[in-house]
Amino acid sequence: ANQIIGRARRSGMTEEEILELEIIEDESDDPVVDADYPKTVAVVPGAFKPPHKGHLDMVRKYAGIADEVVVLISRPTKSGRRLPNGREITAEDSLKIWNVLAAGLSNVRIEISTHASPINAAYEYVGDEGPLNTGDKVMLGCSTKGGDCKRWTGASKYIKQGVELVPVTGVEPTMRVSGAPYSATDFRNALGDSASDIA
Repeated sequence: ANQIIGRARRSGMTEEEILELEIIEDESDDPVVDADYPKTVAVVPGAFKPPHKGHLDMVRKYAGIADEVVVLISRPTKSGRRLPNGREITAEDSLKIWNVLAAGLSNVRIEISTHASPINAAYEYVGDEGPLNTGDKVMLGCSTKGGDCKRWTGASKYIKQGVELVPVTGVEPTMRVSGAPYSATDFRNALGDSASDIA
């Protein structure tokens, strides 16, 4: 840019023309820094031990209304969920299953958090040190089942300044033919004693 402006001065351009050229050549003044900015991001945290159809349907619903969905798998430090044969379902197992389940959802990203608490994982992601940009909007994922959305009461104080929290409303859970919602406990029990390797 300096070479162009130097040539412009030598060619006899007026100061006004040079100033206009400097404005055009200033890369740091690019209003479109990221093609995905600003965006609406849905953050869906959980232990997902293991993820199941109900979880997937929730993520699909958020994927239909948000630009990006981030599924955060927490790492509980206490004894985790176990299959009937005693094998613990790890965060890595959950990640493998999520990668299969969400393979066709291009705007969904799955990450393992360092936090034991799904809530803390989400607050870190949407907080001051998280990756959201000023102007982004964030949706905190929850189901309308069993008062799940109440866990986000007071969430606004954890949101990075300049990021807008979309009011938390939750999505309706997907029900089985029997009318009962899907459950990780039922899924673990269905895997039974023969499940020696999840993924």
